[in-house]
Amino acid sequence: MSAGDDACEAYTAIAPAYDFVSTVHYIPDVNTALRFVTMRRMDGLTRDELVRLAGKARLPEKLVLDAASETVARFHETWKAENKNLPLSKELIETIESHVKKVPIARM
Repeated sequence: MSAGDDACEAYTAIAPAYDFVSTVHYIPDVNTALRFVTMRRMDGLTRDELVRLAGKARLPEKLVLDAASETVARFHETWKAENKNLPLSKELIETIESHVKKVPIARM
């Protein structure tokens, strides 16, 4: 593992929280900019949609589902440990927590 690999791993550790912060509070739209497979709604991002996405991308289903599960687990772990330490308003924290409850894969 090189120093570049360490830096990349550090960025991926914060990516899930960054994605929520950058889209949810400032653009209150339930649609994403890009379609997953059959829809653009975050509240429609289910396990089945990930399976369809894996098929469309010709990726192993298990790889995609495992990556999603790991990402969700890491997000929850990091969010629980760090949300009070981040320079976020109470309103923004509430927006993120409300949004997470609406996204089906967040319960994987």
